[in-house]
Amino acid sequence: MLWTEKYRPSKINEIVADKEIIDKVVEWAKKWIENSWKPLLLSGPPGVGKTSIVLALANTMGWEIVEMNASDQRNWEIIEKVVGEGAFNETISKEGEFLSTKYGRMKLIVLDEVDNIHKKEDVGGETALIRILKKRPRQPLVLIANDPYKLSLELRKLCDFIELKKLTKKQILKVLQKICEKEGIECKKEALDKIAENAGGDLRAAINDLQAIAEGKNSISIEDIVIGKRAQEVEIFRLLQKIFKTNYSAYGDAMVIDEAPEDLIQWIEENLPLEYQEKSLLAGYIAISRADVFLGRVRRRQAYQLWKYATFLMTDGVQQIREEKKSGFIRYKRPQIWQLLFQTKQKREIRDRILKKISIYSHLSTKKANSEMLPIISFLLRTIDIERSARIVTFYEFSKEELEFLIGEKSKEVFEFIEKNNLHRIDETWLNSKRVPGEIEEEVEELKELKKYNERKEFRETLKGEEKGKEERKAKSLTLEDFFS
Repeated sequence: MLWTEKYRPSKINEIVADKEIIDKVVEWAKKWIENSWKPLLLSGPPGVGKTSIVLALANTMGWEIVEMNASDQRNWEIIEKVVGEGAFNETISKEGEFLSTKYGRMKLIVLDEVDNIHKKEDVGGETALIRILKKRPRQPLVLIANDPYKLSLELRKLCDFIELKKLTKKQILKVLQKICEKEGIECKKEALDKIAENAGGDLRAAINDLQAIAEGKNSISIEDIVIGKRAQEVEIFRLLQKIFKTNYSAYGDAMVIDEAPEDLIQWIEENLPLEYQEKSLLAGYIAISRADVFLGRVRRRQAYQLWKYATFLMTDGVQQIREEKKSGFIRYKRPQIWQLLFQTKQKREIRDRILKKISIYSHLSTKKANSEMLPIISFLLRTIDIERSARIVTFYEFSKEELEFLIGEKSKEVFEFIEKNNLHRIDETWLNSKRVPGEIEEEVEELKELKKYNERKEFRETLKGEEKGKEERKAKSLTLEDFFS
């Protein structure tokens, strides 16, 4: 079991943080017991104990807890179903006991990695969350974010905001000493100092380092720290060489290297075909696929204790199925998928800008712009003549980059026509800029005069009609003398 889970604080007074932070969190919880209050937005860098504080608080207050990872489940449907329904309903404990909010028996809803939530209207994760918060939920809600300023100002204003700082070397050192005592490990103070210093304020990283270095040992010295130092000493290429070229376990190095398991598996998968062939290559991919299964469970369930199984399978698992070592120097490569993802991200951004313009100028939702208008516009721009293509491009104000994304090489001719004729968009009408502003102003004045003339004509006709009506009424009104004469 990972020591980060084994020694996770169970009560709020066991949390390693500034007293001021703990007091604020407890005060926030008390306000919820008295009456419905604002949700809590808890932010800070990785490894400072954001999740630990929330879990310890729930345990201390006797609250049930509902966890949800916003990076995996972040559209409006999931937010409405899990957060929306849970935030306004009473709850039942794991033992089947009804917990009433009248007596302070609540459930704490935790939305982790909320800074990765969808912001677009057509997906609506953040929009749905804002809508829920404005209704003042009955159940306490905590939002956890590494970077809270990725969230909209409207969402931040609806929350109580507490920001956690990186832990000090002294705070980390105390935790490491307690773990060593409980594990029965004799560790020199200078060795623990080195681990605490190397962690850079990340308590989780420090505990992982200590576990990796102490594995199979009863004592730790400063010499062990030199071997087990983090990314500066154990580089990714050295780790790959250890996996593919030696029979020594690479698991310990993988646990302390500054690469997340999700990134490490990409490195190993990319370079596996360079080292393995035939049966070994197939068996290597099977080991990697099983490691990926565990990584998927970590993402879905937040079960970080499964990281060790994934890491073992992708390192020692891949190493042990090798039938023979490949001789000679191999130049290892960076994962190509990262470059591919970067390129597709750029394309997605261009596509999003195009859809936004179509949505605005055609008065459609982004979803309809994508499904109905974009294919038609793209087809027209590819097939119709240059002049009409230029008018469509000018209407939607597509840039050169956006037009090239839509029609490729033809975009050059279209933009040359636009620049040559100086076309531009004015109130959804087409005007050639060769018409000087004075001419346009004259047309406007003529329209104004015409309007005044029509108004005067209409007024004169109204007066004329009234006079005629008076004469007709007068003709109809005969006296008795006129009648008998």
